[in-house]
Amino acid sequence: MKRIITVVTLLVWTNIVLMADDALASVAMSLQECLVYARDHSTINVQARYSNEQQRIALQNSAMQFLPYISASANANIGFGRGIDPETNTYGTKQTLGTSFGVSMSLPLFDGLVNVNSYKMNKSYVRESEITAQMRADEVSLSVIKAFYNVVYCEELVRQVQLSLETARENLRHARRQEQLGVMSRADVDEMSAIVAENEYLLVNQQNLLDIACLDLKAVMSWPVERDLKVDGRLQDVDEGSCVDSGINIIELPTAKIAAEKLHQRKLAVSVARGNFVPGISLSAGVSTSYYKTLNMNYESLPFNRQFADNIGKSISTGISFPLFGRLSKYNNLKNSKLSYKIQQAAYDETMRNLTTEMMKLAMNLEGARKEYLSSISRLTAAESAHAANQRKYELGKISPLELSTSSTRLAQARATLTGKHIQLLIQKMQYDYYNGEPYIKE
Repeated sequence: MKRIITVVTLLVWTNIVLMADDALASVAMSLQECLVYARDHSTINVQARYSNEQQRIALQNSAMQFLPYISASANANIGFGRGIDPETNTYGTKQTLGTSFGVSMSLPLFDGLVNVNSYKMNKSYVRESEITAQMRADEVSLSVIKAFYNVVYCEELVRQVQLSLETARENLRHARRQEQLGVMSRADVDEMSAIVAENEYLLVNQQNLLDIACLDLKAVMSWPVERDLKVDGRLQDVDEGSCVDSGINIIELPTAKIAAEKLHQRKLAVSVARGNFVPGISLSAGVSTSYYKTLNMNYESLPFNRQFADNIGKSISTGISFPLFGRLSKYNNLKNSKLSYKIQQAAYDETMRNLTTEMMKLAMNLEGARKEYLSSISRLTAAESAHAANQRKYELGKISPLELSTSSTRLAQARATLTGKHIQLLIQKMQYDYYNGEPYIKE
């Protein structure tokens, strides 16, 4: 009965999860919803979180080096033939049973701050892994943003081709009526038919590009490919004024923080290498006892409790070790650590220079995207006016179908260009705001 209840519960729960997933897939997802889903399901983010957990374990192991090492031991042996009697300290031939027990402790008192600097280094590794995990998540978010808007742009292209196709079909019907009235020639009607066929081909091609764009979005989101994914393609308004601010603090960028942590790690590695030249001081302590019994003889040994208490021995000791000669391994290790620090210093300087250039390019791209967006608005207004005039001229028979098709194509391109420039401005603005400290995911 319990097994039946368990199976029924699992089936009901699975059905609820599938219904929730279907409901999620049937509703058009906004950009923020796609970003949250990718954050929670992306395998790249999962790997980064596991890597960070590994660094935390390494930090914990490093912290444990400050605690004493304690061990316990127990030994038992049976002796045959001649041996020393521990009670009389004389040789004899007998069978004996001996056991010993002990607890020992060792604690490093001073090791040239090797453990301290190693702990600091592992702590830096944890900070670096946290920043790297966040940076990987932000890279996934940026990929989702680009893939999301690529789907939106492809959907807009499909809509524009559909509108052009509907207009071309309407013009073809109008041309056939005019042919029946003797106003238009058969060649013009055939030309309009060719324009309709071309738009039908473009629609098939753009629909295929849209399907590929949806598949790319599913891939970066780690969305199941067999499930449908709908996106909310409504574009948010943008500020048409200049939004460039030169107040970005490069030091606070994730790439700069990672480079700084790596430089700090190399500096600590030099300190660890130097610490290996310093004498080490350690403390040791221990407690031991034993039990002895003669076998196969009419001899009454002292009871276990009595021997255990009487044979207890205690010890405490300190030691100091001087590294005199280690075949130059420590010396070469110190030289390599110093060289690694210099290499990382050069890499840090290069990173900061590249970030400065990247931030300047980002500001220029944002300002350029804003100007292109404003220009595309003017272009669309002019294309709409020109196409409306050409449509009237075509109805009056003053221009050919080819000229009207060219005007329609120019209008569709202007509309698609405006959508593309709008999307480009949105992406550039989101990247610029991200480097100013505003996250991609807004919760």
